[in-house]
Amino acid sequence: MSENPDFTQKTKDTLAKRAGQTCSNPDCRRPTSGAHSEDDKAINLGEAAHIKAARKDQARFDSSMTDEQRSHISNGIWLCKECARKIDLDEIRYTVDLLRGWKKEHEAYIANGKPADNPTREVKVSGGGIGSVIQNDGSGIGLDVTYNGKGSAERITVEGTGIGEIITNTGPGIGKRISKTGEGTASESKVIVNRPVQMAAGLISTVVFTTCHKCGNNFTAQKVIQGFAGDTVPKVEVNCPHCQARNLI
Repeated sequence: MSENPDFTQKTKDTLAKRAGQTCSNPDCRRPTSGAHSEDDKAINLGEAAHIKAARKDQARFDSSMTDEQRSHISNGIWLCKECARKIDLDEIRYTVDLLRGWKKEHEAYIANGKPADNPTREVKVSGGGIGSVIQNDGSGIGLDVTYNGKGSAERITVEGTGIGEIITNTGPGIGKRISKTGEGTASESKVIVNRPVQMAAGLISTVVFTTCHKCGNNFTAQKVIQGFAGDTVPKVEVNCPHCQARNLI
């Protein structure tokens, strides 16, 4: 008799409990259960997803594994249904190592009491460099952050000099979207200046009209810098929407 690569109900329940019934994606962490209109029922919005696929032609399939290994709890991660689908649509971005990291970090986060004011996402820079770069060239969303609870959904801190985050958008989509419910702010940018600099700002937002150096077509790019301390406003490369050549804005 062949083995079954799917998770048992016991494994699914255990994954959900270890994750505190919340999505293990650190940029999501939305609740995966809630009240039903009928008092004796609950709504489940979570899913026990395979880190390495259960079957061929699915994301991150490993032919060297047995079905027993595929169905083991160590190969599972608890996610909301949206994130469970997302990780299987882009296995290059959502690698085995990334998902294992999510799981380990999230279970530790839950075990430590899930601080109410702990942001879904935090970027820190000290003494120079860039904390994060988000570039969106298409019709989708470069980064989607969801947070339910007190405090800020995200916290970006620059101390000394450096850039917290650069967001660029050259297509019809959205560079970054933050969805927040509960007390607190959606996004918090903090700049701590402890040395002489020419400029310091929590947020710089610009719309750049430029001509591609390669194809000669004009295009518009949006550039947002969250958290900056330095001498000149930093430039960043973006793809031309017409020929995909890299342009400095």
